[in-house]
Amino acid sequence: MNEKDRVPGNTTVAPEVIETIIQMTANDTQGVAKLYSNNNAQNGVKMKISDGVVNADVYLVLRSDCNTMEVCKHVQNKITRAIKEMVGMNVGFVNIHIEDFSYPEVK
Repeated sequence: MNEKDRVPGNTTVAPEVIETIIQMTANDTQGVAKLYSNNNAQNGVKMKISDGVVNADVYLVLRSDCNTMEVCKHVQNKITRAIKEMVGMNVGFVNIHIEDFSYPEVK
């Protein structure tokens, strides 16, 4: 799209949309069992947007058989990339909080 094809106006993205992107991206990462809701973060995400920069704390339950550090770094990278590609916003930080591990059911 070139400059003369642009229509004047603004686009806004609701914070809930970015929160959904974070939730879906984290849940879609191998090693993540689920998001963890607590008093700090409803639906596993606590987020702040300041001057167009997204900062997020993500609370997770990981699968017990995963490499914790690798999964956390992967989640951070995937969330950062998803926000940049989907809504064009910059990411300041993505803090990962491991709240628990999920163990397979013993039969």
